[in-house]
Amino acid sequence: MNRYLPGSLSPLPSSRHRLKQSGYSLYELIITSAVAGVLGAGVMGMSSLLQAAHMTTEVNQLMVELSLARSEAIKRGTTVTLCNSENGADCASGSDWHKGWIVFVDDNTNRRIDNGETIIRIEHPLNAVALNYAGALNHDNYITYKPSGQAEPNGTFTFCDGRGSAKARSIIVLGTGRPRASTKTSQNKPLRC
Repeated sequence: MNRYLPGSLSPLPSSRHRLKQSGYSLYELIITSAVAGVLGAGVMGMSSLLQAAHMTTEVNQLMVELSLARSEAIKRGTTVTLCNSENGADCASGSDWHKGWIVFVDDNTNRRIDNGETIIRIEHPLNAVALNYAGALNHDNYITYKPSGQAEPNGTFTFCDGRGSAKARSIIVLGTGRPRASTKTSQNKPLRC
């Protein structure tokens, strides 16, 4: 015999249907966990790809700046210096270049920006990438290009990010002045961050 709700033609649910359980089955939990794991791995993989792309961009930017300094020295027939800078106006000391650098015509070859010397380019700080330069004889805050295109001092720029030494990149500048990108030091040793 069916009982009806007052004012309705629908029957009342039987007592066995009234206590409906809510929750997830083991199968649903396994499937949800698997999907979340795949998505999480994709996000971690995407993060690594983005870091790699960012590192490549920063390496390429410095390669362009070094090539620009060299070509300007040859074209102008004078010395052009690239130095690290914390404020975009003066050369700084030390080997830390991630705060930026300046490319300028160094008429008196003193490796400092003086009144009347032309600033060719100012590069602003890098984001999430550390950049250090190890120049010969501890000259690590500048590179000077001569009108012949030769550079001094020889040295290695090392780029590092949160992925550590295994993913570090370098730019090696030898006396010829032509920069080259690498994953090793100029002595073909692993890079260290």
